[in-house]
Amino acid sequence: MSKKISLKQFLMGSGKFDKVYDCIQAIKSGKVTIGKKTALNPNYFFNPKKDLVKINNEKIRKAPKLYFLMNKPAGYLCQKAENEKTIYNLLEKLDLPKPYIRSLSAVGRLDRETEGLLLITNDGKLSNIVMDPEDDLIKRYYAVLEHVVDINNMKLLEKGIQIDVEHERYKTKPCRIKVVGEKEVYISISEGKKRQIRKMFDAIGNKVVYLRRVSIGGLPIGNIKVGEIIKISREEIMEKLFQ
Repeated sequence: MSKKISLKQFLMGSGKFDKVYDCIQAIKSGKVTIGKKTALNPNYFFNPKKDLVKINNEKIRKAPKLYFLMNKPAGYLCQKAENEKTIYNLLEKLDLPKPYIRSLSAVGRLDRETEGLLLITNDGKLSNIVMDPEDDLIKRYYAVLEHVVDINNMKLLEKGIQIDVEHERYKTKPCRIKVVGEKEVYISISEGKKRQIRKMFDAIGNKVVYLRRVSIGGLPIGNIKVGEIIKISREEIMEKLFQ
């Protein structure tokens, strides 16, 4: 059975474009050919092993599958952005061609202020596995709070609490909290709404002043230093992820 992929997905995986919009515009403007035919549909599916893709007559090849773990520092965005510090500034330290770096993305983003473990890859299938909500993959965080921990409030959070998600009220799934200090906790959640942990503690009147993700499933941050990036294999990721 042939493995087909959409033209848009293939081109973004090649690292040729920074933005999906630019990729789509290049296709719609007639700059892209598959075989000997001009392709105008970004969602056209084809087999890249059988059909050669060109942009303005330049051969395009998909970047090889790459896998990295990063301990993201605070102050960096996970998505591409102009005139702001992003994880792509850190990825430039890797000895890789620029198109390869552009093909990479974080699996499960962290907000600007949050430190910790990021899985970075251009393997779309692996990304889908990690992000699949049905797998309930546990993400564990270390949090320092503004006020002293209230055990009764921790129990409320563990049962699920109402927060605002995209201008709607949402009840979080049950989670696990381990108190390790007067103002310090580990919290393990199986979902990942935007700024979820910060919103959960805001809901009980105890602001998060420091947050670090320490594991994704069975994949730990280990001894990776802040700002450090290490290469890892897909096999090692899959072996540890669902331990």
